[in-house]
Order: sequence, then structure tokens, then C-alpha cells
Amino acid sequence: MLESLLRYYVQGTQRVEEEDVRRLLQQTSNGDPIMQTFIDRYIEQGEQRGEAKIVLQLAEEKFGSVNDTLRERILTADSQTLLAWSKRILTAETPEALFH
Repeated sequence: MLESLLRYYVQGTQRVEEEDVRRLLQQTSNGDPIMQTFIDRYIEQGEQRGEAKIVLQLAEEKFGSVNDTLRERILTADSQTLLAWSKRILTAETPEALFH
């Protein structure tokens, strides 16, 4: 029933990708309150994407165009790493220095 409800939500709102829903449901342990866990993980993913976009915008503002490898690295980084990079961007001389 939950799967049907989530599929309806995904298709009806187009605010969530079906693959994201599947991955989040697979990460949910048996016995966990599934909806709360799903909602928490969905919110966390959204926040992380927002953080990545900010770091990417800062990097592009400072260094100009960022190559695809660095862009992918930023977009797939975890929140802790993104926070470190957002601080390091103030002193980094090159895009590569941002990651070291």
C-alpha cells in the first residue's frame, strides 16, 4: 500500500524521482517507522543538494567555469565535506586547491 501511495505521489507531483524513492526505501531498516525515516532521508537529501549547489555556485563565481569532474565531485559530496569546502573556497587559489 505504501509503495502505491509513493508511486502516486511521485507521478502526480513530479517533485520526487522514482529512483530516489526506491533507493530511500531500500535504505530503510525493517522495524523503523518507515514514513518518518523516508521523510527524514528525503529532507536530508534535499538539504545536501542545496548545499552542493551553493558550493558549486561559489566555485564558479570565484574560478569561472568548473570542469565536469569537479562539478560531479561537488554534487556527490556529503554535507560535512561540502561544509569544509565552503570554508576553504575563501582561501583556495585554484579549483583543485579547494579539494585538498
